[in-house]
Amino acid sequence: MNAASATGSVACARCSTARELAPAELAPGGGLLGCRVCGHRELYTRKDFPKPLGIAIVVVAAILAPFTHYISLGVAALLDCVLYFTMPELVACYVCDARHRGFPKDPRHPRFDREIDERIKYGKRAVMGKPMREGGTAGAREPEH
Repeated sequence: MNAASATGSVACARCSTARELAPAELAPGGGLLGCRVCGHRELYTRKDFPKPLGIAIVVVAAILAPFTHYISLGVAALLDCVLYFTMPELVACYVCDARHRGFPKDPRHPRFDREIDERIKYGKRAVMGKPMREGGTAGAREPEH
């Protein structure tokens, strides 16, 4: 979801179901406090990189490795490094996996945290000992692992 679609409804890219957006989940500066689709306040930041492209780079480099004296693996690693530092970031929701692009970075959401993910997926069956953050992830510090 882009910041341009800040009001009204948005259609799911997978199933084309239209959903109303949650307008109350924006900070005064326009940043996200919660998911615009489901309203959940637990969000994380990640690179906006298509996984199939990453897999294709690795597969092509591995196939070419014997013919290039394994130089293609180094080229793939260098390409991966360049893409990592040049790709934009997006904010994703732990609950519905909605991806939000183009919103201001304030408040900043930390990177993916396995503890939060397990608490949301497994609830009381989760084995992690820390409680959920009060008020969601907006402005929270990075996970310790």
